[in-house]
Amino acid sequence: MTLDAVVTDLDGTIIRADGTITEATLSACRTLQARGIPVIAATARTPAGIRALTTLTPHLTLAVCCGGSVGYAPAGETVLWQDVVHADAISGLLAYVRESLPGAGVAAYDGSSWRMTEEYLAIRTSPHNGPTAVVPMEALADVAACGMTLCHPVLRPEEIIAELEQRGLALSLSYAGPELVEIAAAGIDKASGVARALREVRVPGERAVAFGDMPIDIPMFTVVGTSVAMADSPPAVLSAATMVTATVEEDGFTTALTDLGLLPRG
Repeated sequence: MTLDAVVTDLDGTIIRADGTITEATLSACRTLQARGIPVIAATARTPAGIRALTTLTPHLTLAVCCGGSVGYAPAGETVLWQDVVHADAISGLLAYVRESLPGAGVAAYDGSSWRMTEEYLAIRTSPHNGPTAVVPMEALADVAACGMTLCHPVLRPEEIIAELEQRGLALSLSYAGPELVEIAAAGIDKASGVARALREVRVPGERAVAFGDMPIDIPMFTVVGTSVAMADSPPAVLSAATMVTATVEEDGFTTALTDLGLLPRG
């Protein structure tokens, strides 16, 4: 089947561990753009995090940000949609952290800036893009958050998610790395965001390919016809994909696009 759109995660998929993007990847995006094939980023990053990618952003048609909560058109710096976590779910999350996760850090993003606890700032190893402020945990209850993140100095994200799921909170929970639990409103994830983005560019899901490397990417694999996992992805991601390519360090993105006939060989 002909593929008419390319959806890709960013960090760990086309952005290397040192934060760079290879010329091969940028060239591939330029070629797709010239052919009229939309390139859609699907990421836990915010729009500010997209804008920080100055070499890549000009070649992106759309970006699904905050794990699906925010739709963003880089060319016009336009927000297409923004889904907010229900206030009761935020209150329940904060109560759980206070009662059961001493030492945990929490942050909330309202579409323009991040508010975070001191514990979060101490645990997170990389800074957020855009404005930030350190606030007491109780202040996060007043944030109209379209995305939240949670981290702990000892517990892994999957352990925290298992505990939160037992609480029955109206939240979408996943993780995109070894530190952070990514939190969105119930029913919002990369699948919902990618489906909306594909409707924006008028491409049926079965005619799109999606690339990813972490569990947060698995939902979007279900709304496209072809899904590609990077070779160093966790087993669950490898099993969910329809094909596997080389790692980001080995330019697996361009290798798969060539194998799929979207880029010329040689």
